[in-house]
Amino acid sequence: MTNMTIEEFRHIHEEWQHSGLSIRQYCEDAGIRESRFYYWKAKLKAESLPASCGGFIPVKMTGKCGNAYAGSDGCCGTLCEVVYPNGVTVRVTSDMTLDQLRQMITLLR
Repeated sequence: MTNMTIEEFRHIHEEWQHSGLSIRQYCEDAGIRESRFYYWKAKLKAESLPASCGGFIPVKMTGKCGNAYAGSDGCCGTLCEVVYPNGVTVRVTSDMTLDQLRQMITLLR
């Protein structure tokens, strides 16, 4: 199978997930080159990520009464929070350096 669409691969990917086989074994059984499977798997993953523009993703700002809120919340000097879709929360404090913030964001990608 040399020419394939993302839709065709999506179907193959679902079959592989339900098969319980390793990727190597599934590819051998289905007659698909393993490198091709990984190529399309990466494309499928990239498709599911939010569209970015210049390395940025959309940010939803919420706070008291649904307004954007920045400032100390009275707890530990928190200035703002970044909540990732997977539930991880990064609290930015007034004593945090830019390098510390950069390291935290890099680790959580």
